[in-house]
Amino acid sequence: MSLSVALSPAGLDAEAFDGRAVLVVDVLRASTTVVTALQNGARAVIPVADKGEAGRLAATLDRDVSVLGGERGGEKLAGFALGNSPREYTEAAVAGKTVVLTTTNGTAALVRARGAARLAMGALVNAGASAAFLHRALDDGLDAVVLCAGWEGRVSLEDALCAGLLVDRLIDHPSAPPLNDGARIAHGLYRGARDDLARALFGADHTRRLVALGAGDDVALCARLDASDVLPVYRDNRLVADAA
Repeated sequence: MSLSVALSPAGLDAEAFDGRAVLVVDVLRASTTVVTALQNGARAVIPVADKGEAGRLAATLDRDVSVLGGERGGEKLAGFALGNSPREYTEAAVAGKTVVLTTTNGTAALVRARGAARLAMGALVNAGASAAFLHRALDDGLDAVVLCAGWEGRVSLEDALCAGLLVDRLIDHPSAPPLNDGARIAHGLYRGARDDLARALFGADHTRRLVALGAGDDVALCARLDASDVLPVYRDNRLVADAA
């Protein structure tokens, strides 16, 4: 039994997650957006890696009870009703609906890990529920993996900070699971920034990208620690709310 952090999906294939409990973290913004959508009454979120596949899947669903969301490079995809901003996923937009979502990093990472024994999405906004998911996995004798979505295969500060926070909340687990190098790196990064986590988040590369795109307000939403107890869990090819 171990607790590990993959600082990005680069170099990992699907077999790396077999038999493990995996928590995909994409703080800015897919994980936060999915939590928000489910918090606001969405029936489910179907994560899709490819934007063409997302469009084809959405076309098979009843438009009255579904909505198509997607983003590439931080910007909403043309022809999609919603992008990847948690501000868009209001109760009016998603309550009672199934969301088909494709994003640059988060949904791609989740689809890569869909063969895991257990699979969920985590962020700062649902850190408590995310830590509980990992704790239960360790209690059940599973190896637990925090998979940081990163940015186009590269490490991102915000995801590493969130992973480090989760490691910090599990470091006193009764079984004291061994940490891999990624977990130790993330934990050290978090401990250096924990007194002002929001400030560290606002210094991330992706924050600057979002600000340049006029989406800087999303960062404050994504920085809210423990704002939700909703855990998006992957079941039957979709993410559904599992309130912790």
